[in-house]
Amino acid sequence: MLMTLDELKIRLKIPIEDTSQDAYLQVALEDAIDQVQTYCNNQFLDENGVLSLPPAVKQAIAKLVKAYQENSNVASQSLGDMSKSFFEGGTMNEVNRILAPYRKVRFI
Repeated sequence: MLMTLDELKIRLKIPIEDTSQDAYLQVALEDAIDQVQTYCNNQFLDENGVLSLPPAVKQAIAKLVKAYQENSNVASQSLGDMSKSFFEGGTMNEVNRILAPYRKVRFI
């Protein structure tokens, strides 16, 4: 199954009717799909040559797009009563864990 912009927005909890970021999200989606295909050494094509992404791979792609949006240089951030902390490599470690079953070993 192809991952559409609308599906990405649902996974990122962005209202579908909010089109203010659509151009950016479309480019980020394409970048994330390419990054996942390269990392996994897997094009995720079905028997007809059509892109077919398993749900877990779509989850990893959404996490990558979200990571692209966040400032990963911030160690911690506070706004009023809300506080958010980041640790280096956290998102990528999670993405790699999700994608591990889909990686194909490349023999040289």
